[in-house]
Amino acid sequence: MNKYKVESGVQLLARLTKKPVVENFYSDLFQPGLKCDDVVELISNSSQQLLLDLISEAIYPKNNTEPLGALVFNTASHFNCYEFINVLKKKIVSTSRGNCETELENVLKRSLNNLFTLDIYDATQFYTSIHNLDNILAEHPNISLLIFNTLTAFYWSEQGSKITKMDLYIKNLLKMIQKVAKEYKVILIYTKPEHFSSNKETYKIGDVPMPEDVNYKVQILDSISNTYQVNVRTIDCYYEKNMFIINNKIKWQ
Repeated sequence: MNKYKVESGVQLLARLTKKPVVENFYSDLFQPGLKCDDVVELISNSSQQLLLDLISEAIYPKNNTEPLGALVFNTASHFNCYEFINVLKKKIVSTSRGNCETELENVLKRSLNNLFTLDIYDATQFYTSIHNLDNILAEHPNISLLIFNTLTAFYWSEQGSKITKMDLYIKNLLKMIQKVAKEYKVILIYTKPEHFSSNKETYKIGDVPMPEDVNYKVQILDSISNTYQVNVRTIDCYYEKNMFIINNKIKWQ
């Protein structure tokens, strides 16, 4: 008896879509670096600077490498375009060999062409956008970075007489998103505040097991003079990094 694997329309489009190669992305923090299909959970009440640096690193074409498109679900109105443009400008200036202002502006425009943002204001729009995700990724095949900032914005507005556990709420959302994200081989990064957990005990991420659908758990601790300790947990290891923010630029140690 012959068996055939049935392919959906979404799977067909994803398979035929030519995408940029993602290898060892943002290896200053992630060891050995992010690759397609990776899922990152970012736990912090102050993660915006890291997100801005991640996005700018992705969309900026440098060293003759192909830039990555980034799609941001801006659910909590934390993504500030003006602040991001300043971060991107500093990155371009610090890595560019040219001094021509016109050329720098052209690089900035080319970089911003790789950035897509969706401002989400309520749960209905949120779920509608998730269900339309396959169309967005098919229309823009260069998108390789999918960011939800934050994944928990509409949790309380969705709760009725029966409260869904916080960890289960995230798990259900991830399951829905990854049906499409895995097909299109994108890196998925989502943020959540420190208090958003079914386990209310304070803990370091190195002390808890990894969920099966997450490759990296990143925890940013409170700053001391613009210096942050960043804890990273993977299935295989746990390590710490120091993040310094100097003049809106991140340096790692």
